[in-house]
Amino acid sequence: MSLQKNCRRVLVACLLSAGTAQAATLSGFVSDADSGEALTRATVALEKLQLRAVSNTSGYYAVVQVPAGTHIVSASHLGYQTRWDTLHFGAHEAVRLDLTLVPKPTDLGEQVSVEAERISLRVKPLQQLPALGEADLLRGLQLLPGIQAVADISSGLYVRGGGPDQTAILLDDITLYNPSHLFGLFSTFNPDAIKEVNLYKGSYPAPYGRTLGAVLDVSNREGNRKRTSGRGGVSLISGRLLTEGPVGQGSWLLAGRRTYLDGVFSALRARGEDIPLNYYFYDLNGSINQRRGDDTHAASAYWGQDDLRIDLEDDEESFVDLRWGNRALTARWTRAFSPALFGHFTVAGSEYESTVALRFLDAPVRIANSIRDLSLKGDLDYFANRHHTLSLGLLATLFEFHFVRSFNERTQLDLRQEPVLLEGYVQDEWRLGLTTRVRLGGRGTYFSTGNRWHFTPRLSLIQALSDKIRVKAAAGVYRQHLQLITTEAFSGGDFWVPLDDTVEPGRSYQAVTGVEWTPSPRYQLAVDAYYTDLANLVIVDTELPDDNEDTHSEAVFKSGGTGWASGIEVFLHRRTGALTGWIGYALGWTRRTFPELNDGQPFLPKHDRRHDLSFVASYEMGAWRLGANLAYATGQAFTPVSESPVQRNSARLQPYHRLDVSASRSFALRGTDSEFYVQIFNVYSRRNEWFVQLDSVDPEVDPRKIKQLPIIPTLGFNFSF
Repeated sequence: MSLQKNCRRVLVACLLSAGTAQAATLSGFVSDADSGEALTRATVALEKLQLRAVSNTSGYYAVVQVPAGTHIVSASHLGYQTRWDTLHFGAHEAVRLDLTLVPKPTDLGEQVSVEAERISLRVKPLQQLPALGEADLLRGLQLLPGIQAVADISSGLYVRGGGPDQTAILLDDITLYNPSHLFGLFSTFNPDAIKEVNLYKGSYPAPYGRTLGAVLDVSNREGNRKRTSGRGGVSLISGRLLTEGPVGQGSWLLAGRRTYLDGVFSALRARGEDIPLNYYFYDLNGSINQRRGDDTHAASAYWGQDDLRIDLEDDEESFVDLRWGNRALTARWTRAFSPALFGHFTVAGSEYESTVALRFLDAPVRIANSIRDLSLKGDLDYFANRHHTLSLGLLATLFEFHFVRSFNERTQLDLRQEPVLLEGYVQDEWRLGLTTRVRLGGRGTYFSTGNRWHFTPRLSLIQALSDKIRVKAAAGVYRQHLQLITTEAFSGGDFWVPLDDTVEPGRSYQAVTGVEWTPSPRYQLAVDAYYTDLANLVIVDTELPDDNEDTHSEAVFKSGGTGWASGIEVFLHRRTGALTGWIGYALGWTRRTFPELNDGQPFLPKHDRRHDLSFVASYEMGAWRLGANLAYATGQAFTPVSESPVQRNSARLQPYHRLDVSASRSFALRGTDSEFYVQIFNVYSRRNEWFVQLDSVDPEVDPRKIKQLPIIPTLGFNFSF
């Protein structure tokens, strides 16, 4: 018998040993003591035995091969008090221990965790950051190193040199294709409904896919299982309300948010003011769940819509009407089939629609695009033994892309595609005691448009050198089959298209390494270095004629692009005390090369930023909390106007910098916990440069640099009951 066969038998025997090991098993669910909601990524450990488990998205954990005897079990989670239990384990005994953790008094720092491969945030620090109007998830993330925005009114995430289309944004396992309101000024995420945020800036693991760069995974709250409660707030821009409570053996949650700018505009018009603009947005979140023993059934929904109408001057029949929105629905079933085997099964549907209607001189123009998907997904976690946890999953998604362009009520282009995407992954998490963790996995994909098959491997390593120092390294290969076509006018006009067999799908190789130093519970320092190699990039061909009807990818895009991005990130974090916050710095480079652009020479994409510095601080004094954000970044790249040929994006705008401050006071009001806040966006009214506008009629006119937002003070009121 060959050595290879012997090794294979030994490996199989090890992986099957969980069911026959002469030892006990500890398993259960971890939840919040106040609300009863499941806690993801809580750590349950028997440290003297060097045994540890991390709860999954349902709060389930399992520690296998526990020796018989009496042992101390600890449970901990970001922002919660650590809990200790002493348990006796008999041989072969399956011990069930459901754990509840008590939240700590709120500290901004303890609600933000920079871990080896991801950044984890609870919702509270996002609500405490000074903001424009109200707290916003995506704009808060832009204050972390390696994450950028191109403008004050952009909620897009430019992560480590990649564009927004290279970052997957998930809400409860559903892809959101354009998560923005008010032209990108706000994201679609209601901060009151958010439970947890996990951001993978690069080299993300095998359970995720579809994009070349990063993953933002947002989990909404499930609802309070203990009592009926609510929270809400009013700002100068919008109002919001969330209610939740127990039902049966589970909970329910409803949340809504809406602007009232349309009401303000209507009142001004009633007073004789000439206001040609009307705009509003709203979003709704809802969920319900029931747990019966080891089974949980849950459903959640999201509905968001933006509506803008502009009446053109001197002609009541001329207008611009823009509408866009996201909708999503998910049904989930989870079950612990045994202490060592847990399943998670999902049916989900998502839809994004955008419509641009323009009427001028009795010539109506209409452009509508939509993307719908229906997904079936199954995931299994198998706690094989104390060293190995196997995860595997299958996902099937049916897409429908529809694009319609009409002029004067005559359809010029009607494009519909219905590709199928099949995905599967497997991952082995290998733990050697409490100091070493290795993840080895891979993801396979099949995309029917173009008949493409791909396999992308992933590998990561975390090594604790001591109880204060950890080093990490990760690498992976990634593919992207969908491409975002962007418009300069507004984010609601962006739309996605699948790449067909005329163009290769995008490919990236990513590698990252870093070190974390935690000298005390109060401070943490993290330093990362990364490199990304990009191939098969595409960019929209801006020279296409307006009447082009060739919809093949090679006719719509300039293809064959390559690129790279590299950089170093530093994150110094003060996590506890009256003063909390962080300092983040990123030094980065990124380049793109296309055969048909810039004479085939490498050039800077507009979001290339050499330096990016952020300072975030929160100071608590009794009922008062003061906050400040300071951001500085190298100016965006742009192509200067010249009579002689110039390199693409060879000039830069002025450096970007901005200071925001806030003050809030908590108090009790008629049985509610209330808070009044004042915020000032851009305190010293720095008019940062946004982009350079050329005169399309007279090229001799000097280009004009469009400025960004001035100082904007705002105030608001939050409450909970």
